[in-house]
Amino acid sequence: MSSSRTDQSGTENGVGGAAALGSIAKSSPTSLPKVEKAARAQRYQALSHSRGWLKPLAKKNPNKSYGWDLHRTQDCRYKRVGIGVTVQYDAKHQTAFYGDVATCGSVWACPVCATIIQNRRRPEVQQLVDWAYEQGYQVSMLTFTFPHKSFDRLKFMLNSQADAFTKLRKGNSWDLFRKRFGFVGLVRSLENTHGANGWHPHTHEIWVTKSLTPSSRGDFEQFVKRRWRMACIKAGLLDDSSKSQSFAFDLHAVDVRFDVSTSDYLVKQDNSRKWGVDREMTAQSAKVAPDGVTPTVHPHEFLIRRQEGDDARYREYVTGMHGKRQLYWSQGLKDLCGLKDVSDEEIAKEHAEKADLLAHLTDTQWNIVRGNDALAELLDAAEQGGWPAIRSLLQSLGHVFLEPDAHDPLFEINLSLFAPDQQI
Repeated sequence: MSSSRTDQSGTENGVGGAAALGSIAKSSPTSLPKVEKAARAQRYQALSHSRGWLKPLAKKNPNKSYGWDLHRTQDCRYKRVGIGVTVQYDAKHQTAFYGDVATCGSVWACPVCATIIQNRRRPEVQQLVDWAYEQGYQVSMLTFTFPHKSFDRLKFMLNSQADAFTKLRKGNSWDLFRKRFGFVGLVRSLENTHGANGWHPHTHEIWVTKSLTPSSRGDFEQFVKRRWRMACIKAGLLDDSSKSQSFAFDLHAVDVRFDVSTSDYLVKQDNSRKWGVDREMTAQSAKVAPDGVTPTVHPHEFLIRRQEGDDARYREYVTGMHGKRQLYWSQGLKDLCGLKDVSDEEIAKEHAEKADLLAHLTDTQWNIVRGNDALAELLDAAEQGGWPAIRSLLQSLGHVFLEPDAHDPLFEINLSLFAPDQQI
């Protein structure tokens, strides 16, 4: 939340007051741990800051009432899409969230949606790994990268990377490899960080194959490394005439780990954290560099640290990653392990069928919350004490409540918005 408060106040008519006062949850909320609250507050602050940085990406559109097409993340958790913003509580995940607000579902641009999506995707990867071992398959994790320099443009690298992967998995040699090692399918996680050498796009992939003997594992690894080297040369990502570049490529470009599981500790860019394979595949936005090392950060960190040039880097990242999928599954692999295909946008909406309604905010109340950058703080209050805590927070922000007139017909009509078991 912002350290400064805007001095806003408002009065409610019978309708608005009834909407708020009539919202009582069926169960008592449980509060998130302090660390998780702090992280959520930081994500909401980053989302708030992104709105300004995304403005240069707006495009003129005379068909829009305001004449512009804004980036969808600018409306995320900000624009009302229903008759009024609701505050709801998901007992299963022990979190409060907003209903009837726009959600962008962008895992690249939005630090709030990205976390929700990644947390929901993690069990999918876990289910795949568990299923594979139950079927007697081999589960391996492969990481692919390539040389890059600080002046390399992100869009060029991403296009060349995609070209290299096409070349890696094409032709008779690849078909023979699939047959020999009983290749079932893969899940690819695209990740992009930024550091001293500029953009660092790379992938973590889970490959499901038949069980491999110790001798066949060596052949497996050597084929993949040779194949990726050839693909990167053809795609213009590796200059094989440079001895130093070739040496570094052979040393770092491919990492193969066999027999991975959801409990494996894969230490990558953050030596202070230990990641299971399911976290490694989904939780990109949580990685930072260890102390004493030149920072290698996820682009959402730009929105938090705000160093010179970070605004341009963030926009380059958002535009460069547009249309890319964070998690790609081989065709038919989800069906094999019993997973339903759900889009990022659907996950970001946080389906509320089983959630408890805590509050129905009026436009005045919502504007006060937005104006004070208090979205995360209101969710904290909702989880801590339900509607009474929400009301107390709104009052601390300068909102003035007027008790509704129970004889006002508008007040009585508004009560029909709530379920019969809710009380005033």
